[in-house]
Amino acid sequence: MMTLEEMQEKLTYLMDRQEILDVVNRYCRGVDRLDREMVMSAYHEDAIDDHNMFVGSPDEFWSWVRKMHSENHSATQHMIGNHLAWIDGDVAHCETYLSYSGMNKTGAPFSAIGGRYIDRMEKRKGKWGIVAREYIVDWVAPSINTVEGSKTPEGGANYDCLQPFEFKVAETAPQPSRDRLDPSYRRPLEIDPDRISNYKALSGAAKDAVGA
Repeated sequence: MMTLEEMQEKLTYLMDRQEILDVVNRYCRGVDRLDREMVMSAYHEDAIDDHNMFVGSPDEFWSWVRKMHSENHSATQHMIGNHLAWIDGDVAHCETYLSYSGMNKTGAPFSAIGGRYIDRMEKRKGKWGIVAREYIVDWVAPSINTVEGSKTPEGGANYDCLQPFEFKVAETAPQPSRDRLDPSYRRPLEIDPDRISNYKALSGAAKDAVGA
């Protein structure tokens, strides 16, 4: 039989687990509904999101993701599956499997991506939030389910919504690995400073070129 202290520890763990999962759920719903307040509620203010082709703060991420989805997709669904959290006091490292699907306004009829959110979260003043996130792309599916169809322009992935510099950012993004070299094993999870500075430099140059 558990002691009162053991019961309290178990209850705290279960509450933390649920609140951590709620963070991921709020993020997914917020992006699909284009709800800024809900998306921002998933992050602490000083967080950094390395989203494969984007790297920046929550505010910067919201501006980027809202523009991309509202201009290029008529509907999106971020469906989460397997979810693990390793909790150590007020710090948690989490891995959440993601199935993304989006109806494209132009080009390929839809996009389908399998990936994972690798998060380091912290509980501050009783509130769990993301402080570091890496979005890992495990696979991108062809948009037509035949070999012949997938080779057509309509069957390929929809990259029309990306700017040229974003392809360069994605080239150096963290990559999945079917062993302990996978990003999900890193402790503590920290975003590569070179990724942050590289994104700022490339995105800044792209803006300057447009304004020239």
